Amino acid sequence: MARSPGWLLDQPTGPLAAVLAAAGHPARFEILQLLVAGPRPVADLQAELSLSSPGQLYHHLKTLAAAGLVEQPERGVYRVPPHAIFPVLALAAAAIDVSEGAGAARRTPRDLPA
Repeated sequence: MARSPGWLLDQPTGPLAAVLAAAGHPARFEILQLLVAGPRPVADLQAELSLSSPGQLYHHLKTLAAAGLVEQPERGVYRVPPHAIFPVLALAAAAIDVSEGAGAARRTPRDLPA
């Protein structure tokens, strides 16, 4: 994917913020982590997640679907659409880079290995 920084910064913020907000919730990001590996039935997702009710799971799935991050290819089964797999992985990589960079910025020279 080749996009110039200028093109990226000129995009409308609403749709971008909707995707980031949907992915930014810890439970929803955990769902994405599970689904990026392949489709899963709702029962499997419920068993693997620490959500108190199936209603919570469906709420998160609805939010992710509205943002285009998941889809339901068949009844009771969800997946990350093929066109969204790389972007979901890129979001994870970007979050790691930012969080690790923030940690590095907080360290003093004395904290760094010699």
